[in-house]
Parts: sequence; C-alpha cells; structure tokens
Amino acid sequence: MSVSKHSDVGLRCFRAILHDPEVYPDPEEFRPERFLNEDGSVQDDPILSFVFGFGKRICPGRHFVDATIFIVISSVLSVFKVTKAKDENGHEIPVKAAVTADRGVVM
Repeated sequence: MSVSKHSDVGLRCFRAILHDPEVYPDPEEFRPERFLNEDGSVQDDPILSFVFGFGKRICPGRHFVDATIFIVISSVLSVFKVTKAKDENGHEIPVKAAVTADRGVVM
C-alpha cells in the first residue's frame, strides 16, 4: 500500500484523535462541559493542543485566535443581555443544542 503525495492523512489523524470515543465519550455530540473541571475551570488537556497542529507546521495564528475569541465573547456579554427566548405566555422556550454537518462545515 502506498500513500499519494497530496493525501490528507494528517487531517484524518487529527479528526481521529479529537473524536476518540475512549477519550471523549459521544464525540459527535455537542457537550462543551466535557472540557471543564467540577469547579468550572478549564481542564488541562494536552490533546486539545493538537487542534492547532504541532512542530514546524503549528498554526502561526493560534494566539491571535484565542485573543479574538476572548474579545468577541467579552464584547457580546458586556453589551447584550443574553437570555432564552420566551413564548407568548412569558415562559422560557427550551433550547436543544445540536451540531450538524453540511458539506463538511460544522454548524
């Protein structure tokens, strides 16, 4: 068996690592709490650093992305009151988190 020069083996390995059901039960389910400790702090998970690659191919924008996400979330939370929607009777409408893939893009 041979692997062609332009194959996406690396991308498949990242997906396999980050979607390992032994490490992350129900990997296709949106459950951000899996990355939190009991006290609400973020877990120190070395596997998550693989998201940006490693070695000489590591993403040069990884620090920019972290800072941008922090600024955007801080801005939204400081300006808007984020609450659940209410129906015509004033009761909160339950929200069900879902992740779907459409043409390779996760929404």
